[in-house]
Amino acid sequence: MVDNVLTSLVAGAASGFLAGCLGVVFQERKLRRDYKLDFMSENAARKLLESKEWNMRSFSAIQARLGGFEDNELRKILVRAGAVRFKGKNDDELWGLLKRNGANPKD
Repeated sequence: MVDNVLTSLVAGAASGFLAGCLGVVFQERKLRRDYKLDFMSENAARKLLESKEWNMRSFSAIQARLGGFEDNELRKILVRAGAVRFKGKNDDELWGLLKRNGANPKD
């Protein structure tokens, strides 16, 4: 009887430990994938806004080139890439790198 209880406790502890370790491994891999996606998307946004042809780009043009993100998620990516938002003619949402446009760009 005591042997059965001890065996059950050891088996339960071992399976719990294994499940915990697997959870940590899978979470770590997910975090690495998410970090890589964040880094790559910020880098792509920065490169797009560093183009010599444009000081600023419309949000719709950026969205067309960096697809797969919700609107506010894309805005967060742009901010992390060093961009700021401006209002253009007709209240268009324009984005440009702060280092290229300063706080008050000339429209």
